[in-house]
Amino acid sequence: MVRRYAAGTAAGAALIVSLTGCQGDSGSGKDNAVKVSAAQAIDLASKKTSTVYSYKVDVTAGGTGQAVSTMHGVIQVRLRPDLAATGTLDQASFHGQTVPGGERAILLGDNFYAKIPQQLTQLTGGKPWVRFSVSQASRQAGVNVGGLLKRANPVDQTKIFTGSKDVHRVGSETIDGVETTHYQGTLTPQQAATTLDAKTQKSFQQFYQRSGAHNVGFDLWVDRDNLPRKLVSKVATDKGTGTMTMVFSAYNKSFTVSAPPASEVADGNQLKGLIGNRAGQPATG
Repeated sequence: MVRRYAAGTAAGAALIVSLTGCQGDSGSGKDNAVKVSAAQAIDLASKKTSTVYSYKVDVTAGGTGQAVSTMHGVIQVRLRPDLAATGTLDQASFHGQTVPGGERAILLGDNFYAKIPQQLTQLTGGKPWVRFSVSQASRQAGVNVGGLLKRANPVDQTKIFTGSKDVHRVGSETIDGVETTHYQGTLTPQQAATTLDAKTQKSFQQFYQRSGAHNVGFDLWVDRDNLPRKLVSKVATDKGTGTMTMVFSAYNKSFTVSAPPASEVADGNQLKGLIGNRAGQPATG
């Protein structure tokens, strides 16, 4: 149970971290995507993110091969005036092991809070929440998580697809009651890298080299305001394939995010230490 919860917490953290970040370049957003070329429409969608300060996203992800997994969660993100997010991991499984669903998570600045199953509160002195430091996780992992927060917003990631050489219009579709134009294309790691700054480009290429990724196929649905409404991306690697579907809604809708009461929060390092001590034991529960 401890190891499966750790996987679930990591998945929830990864979802929230990858779905929060900075806004893109400015753009008027007044052009109707249907009236421009597919490449121009993708570019407009990437620029429109400058007007977005909050959104909600429903995420479904899965993998095959060595990365076999399934995951679903709903996350609400606020980019301004300060970075915050709250979400729920409804279901997840990794290599055939199911992670308990309904796990909640909150991101406030440098603090990531995860709600733990009641079975694990015996490890935290009865406290139902654990807190992790994003900056500390960066140092321990040797990865600038803060930098990822500023670059990994999937709405902003639309900019990467501007590097596609074969993007084309598929047709018109309605997503959650909103009229959209459906675009489709493929992207190689080299093409994606051309849309990034030099420093990010190097990290991006190293990541794809390590994963053995060959190409990314994507489907993007854009509404009349040039805002992404749905994004499906498929990545093929030497170790398997990965697919992620994101459905966006509630653009620029205000919401509040609060940290759990301090009396109910345990230090995440405490739980990590217990997990580390049990790493060699089989999962139970």
